[in-house]
Amino acid sequence: MRFSSGTGFAVAVATLLACAPALAADEEWQHTVVLFGIGASIDGKAGIGSVSADVDVGFDDILDNLEFGAMGTWRAERGRWAVVTDLIYMALEQEKNGLGPFGGTRAKVEADQLILELDGSWAVTDRLDAYGGLRYWNLHSELDVAGGGPLGETLSAAMTEDWVDPLVGLRYVAPLSEHWDFIVRGDIGGFGVGSDFAWHASAFANWQFSEHGSLLLGYRHVDVDYDDGSGSSRFLWDVAEGGPTVGFAWQF
Repeated sequence: MRFSSGTGFAVAVATLLACAPALAADEEWQHTVVLFGIGASIDGKAGIGSVSADVDVGFDDILDNLEFGAMGTWRAERGRWAVVTDLIYMALEQEKNGLGPFGGTRAKVEADQLILELDGSWAVTDRLDAYGGLRYWNLHSELDVAGGGPLGETLSAAMTEDWVDPLVGLRYVAPLSEHWDFIVRGDIGGFGVGSDFAWHASAFANWQFSEHGSLLLGYRHVDVDYDDGSGSSRFLWDVAEGGPTVGFAWQF
């Protein structure tokens, strides 16, 4: 049985906060808060017990299927060290008709997804950071497959699952001009502790338009392969999410 509780995430938060006073006393904390909007496409498969369905929401119809979404990042730096938290929440609903060999099957997928990440980061050079941390996933999924049973009946299932993925990654900042930077970040995780495997990558052009404010334009992608349990308790979430992203950052 995999570790599927938020306990480890809470322990990591406490550990990082406990280590904060040990940082250099002559350095001041520098904070950055970023609010994001993402036009994500979602592609993959969701399964609960014996019921499974494709999850395929393209960028062109994400707003039609997105019931609510919120994304944000907080980064606190002091000397060569940083603590980073990242939040993604999306409530999605998708319905497809005309499935199956005779086109008589209809599938409906509803998913409430929370992804919360906590990292500790160390500046290897002035431009390159190495980081490690935990990414907590919480998913509530409801599946209805009309015409999916052996007699054409509707198959329905609902389940909530959560797990924690360890992760390691790199972040690189390349100055382009006085007011422009290019920021690339990527990590891998899971390793069978939570998900079988997961990875994340993002690339942003950062325009510093004032002393405290900046605008980020880029792309973000998250991919996870989670499959746990068996029989009626099986939960599958093998999904890739990504798309163009716009962010507003405030430094203080």
